Amino acid sequence: MSAPVAKASTRKGAKYQKNTHTPQATPNRDIAPQNTAPNPPTTNSKPRIRYREVPIWAQSARRRPVQNNSGSILTQPIHTGHSNAPQQEHDATSISSVGQGSNGQGRPDDQPAQSRLDPKGILGSWEPSITNVEFVEELTREISHYLFTTVVQMNGVQFGPAGGTASHGAMVEVEAKIGQIIDRNTNDRIRIPVSTECMLSRTDPNLRTVFRSSMTETQHRQLNGFLNQALTESQPPPPGDTSRKPRVPLSYVHTRETDTFYDLPDKSISALPPSVQAHLDRRNRPKLRVTTDQKTGKEIAKVVKIRVSDIEIYSPSNVFDWRVSVSLEVNYDGDIRDLVESTEGKDRRRPDRNKDRVSYKHSHYQIDLTQVKIGESNSKMEKEHELEVEISSQTIREQGQLAMQKQENKYMELIKGFIDNVRTLVRHCKE
Repeated sequence: MSAPVAKASTRKGAKYQKNTHTPQATPNRDIAPQNTAPNPPTTNSKPRIRYREVPIWAQSARRRPVQNNSGSILTQPIHTGHSNAPQQEHDATSISSVGQGSNGQGRPDDQPAQSRLDPKGILGSWEPSITNVEFVEELTREISHYLFTTVVQMNGVQFGPAGGTASHGAMVEVEAKIGQIIDRNTNDRIRIPVSTECMLSRTDPNLRTVFRSSMTETQHRQLNGFLNQALTESQPPPPGDTSRKPRVPLSYVHTRETDTFYDLPDKSISALPPSVQAHLDRRNRPKLRVTTDQKTGKEIAKVVKIRVSDIEIYSPSNVFDWRVSVSLEVNYDGDIRDLVESTEGKDRRRPDRNKDRVSYKHSHYQIDLTQVKIGESNSKMEKEHELEVEISSQTIREQGQLAMQKQENKYMELIKGFIDNVRTLVRHCKE
């Protein structure tokens, strides 16, 4: 079978329904595959908010600040205070006030384990701890709590699959981008005296950082080859081959699109759903992103994207850090003929973004590897490269609600899979 080959990546383009499929033979593009995968595709502080129900894993999670799209500090759970914003239901129980779990031991988000009373085992009679509790890794627990308070508890919005788009109203998008956390004072990657990955805190006013989600073309090529190999290895084995266990296969779709940006007039901004109004950055007007197919010129999507909040993970032992973001995307139904194209600098037209992207779909996750050429077709274009991992907000919502109701769920496994996909890609990148 043929795997996808991607031209090196950029910021995420408009969302649209992707028709994934089992890869067919695809001729090599500008960048050749880096492994044995045949012909891979290439892409040229506020009052405490109380909740009715919380999942056991979140009951004693501590509150911490999160930065929204305007740069201000929010206190989790996120609550905007706007009268038209979705309100959380109140009760006498809050995430931070619930006591210990039903086992009476340790943190309530950690689970009782089965005793290993086997004196003939490798470790003899053994338990995971003196309380027989198997603890959840801390970073996974914190990200799970963040997504619970920002996604599962969000109302008045739609939830969809990874790579999906809203048909009406606003849809939640959850994605992680790899890049580097940059110190604004030095314009270099931050240096913190830690040796393992950790979540960056924004409580220190002296820490001025920005996240840059870019990579080199060589790094992009490395990831292209790695993903092509993963795609090939996930396919069903030939009939009669019992040497490999069945996998959940990856699929891919290769797209070439162009993004053009427009300023929204006041009346269009006022018509945005209340759930979006609550998260608008009053210092920066929202933009309309119109995406067209490069080959046919057909309009694919008209989207307004609003950032809700994000968290950043510093990974000192790797080349890249990563950022998890929650955003709202709104499908724009208006006529663009009367709109003015966005400008930057001294009234200079904001250049188009010409995207060459391979999207790899796997279960509830999608990995987008993109090369973007910025500028007009008749000029020398600047290249950008980017990789992002998206997770189904619909599945987050479904599993989170099951956890709230104390029913059987795979919420933690779902979030851990998302995090481990990001870690896998980050750790594969070299200098």
